[in-house]
Amino acid sequence: MDHSLVALALHQVDTDNSLWIIIGVVLFILFFLVVIIAIAVVVFIMMRKKKKAQELAASSGAVLPDVATGASYQPAAPEAAPTYEPAPAYEAAPPVAEDLSPAGEETRWPSAPDMPAAEPYEPETVEFDPSRTVAIIREPTVEISYGKIKFVSGVLTGEEFAVEADGAYIGREPSLCQIVVSDPRISKRHLWVGVRDGAATVVDQESRNGTFINDPRSERIHEAKLNSGDTVIMGESDVARFEYQS
Repeated sequence: MDHSLVALALHQVDTDNSLWIIIGVVLFILFFLVVIIAIAVVVFIMMRKKKKAQELAASSGAVLPDVATGASYQPAAPEAAPTYEPAPAYEAAPPVAEDLSPAGEETRWPSAPDMPAAEPYEPETVEFDPSRTVAIIREPTVEISYGKIKFVSGVLTGEEFAVEADGAYIGREPSLCQIVVSDPRISKRHLWVGVRDGAATVVDQESRNGTFINDPRSERIHEAKLNSGDTVIMGESDVARFEYQS
């Protein structure tokens, strides 16, 4: 019984020792890898610093120490531009011998006639002549007419008004209307007469007694285009009416 316990204990000790050995080997390998990575990082950083220092020195022309070795770094001097020798000067051509006549006399060419000197240029001045002015003739403008309305009953009987493109309001209130019909049965702003889509048009302004076309017994209108000869009746009791003439 005692021998079995001793053997078991020894086996346990061997197992523990093997485990510790494995752990130690793993830790050593990890430490070695960490050291290698650290060295690689340091070398990479030093190389980047060296490269930046070389680029800075190349751009400024300054002498900077080498980060790795401590030696001074002198950027290479730019190559000198090639020099070109000037082209040889050409000698002047010898003078041409004068032409001699058969008798040995010099031939003289007739000289050009003397030209008169040019006179200085003076701009021509033109006097203003009012009789020569040109009259500007304007073409006659074409005015578009949209017809007129003529009151045939009411307080404005006989009055005529042109139909304008912008239109005009008809009612009993002078501050609201351009054409005033002074009758209490007419609304303050009874209707509008003007041009819509190129045609004379009347639009009721929600008047109290309504607006009718040609017949006071017809239905009240809200908006209606006018034909030549149409009669617009204001109010059910035919307070005032006007005729449209194109």
